[in-house]
Amino acid sequence: MAYFIYTEVTLKLGKMPEYAAMMRELAPYMARNGWTLIQALQPVTGDFSKLIHVWELAEFADVERGLAACATPEGQAILAPMADLVAAESITIMARTDYI
Repeated sequence: MAYFIYTEVTLKLGKMPEYAAMMRELAPYMARNGWTLIQALQPVTGDFSKLIHVWELAEFADVERGLAACATPEGQAILAPMADLVAAESITIMARTDYI
């Protein structure tokens, strides 16, 4: 069974270019640790500071594996700018419904 990580990110004003640069490093790093970024969405209308990401995981154990990867020196180096870029982030673990 596949699992999904759904994140909502609220960026600080004007931080999209730096955040995008960080994500270009983070996405392949996380893919090596079981999280594949399958959607990264930004608004065309509405609140331009909000982003949505959907990551796919092959198994539930990849949740912990990915989070542990963020705590390594390599993960911490990639995520170092996060505090200056992100105002808020929520993370939800999800599974597919049985009707699709």
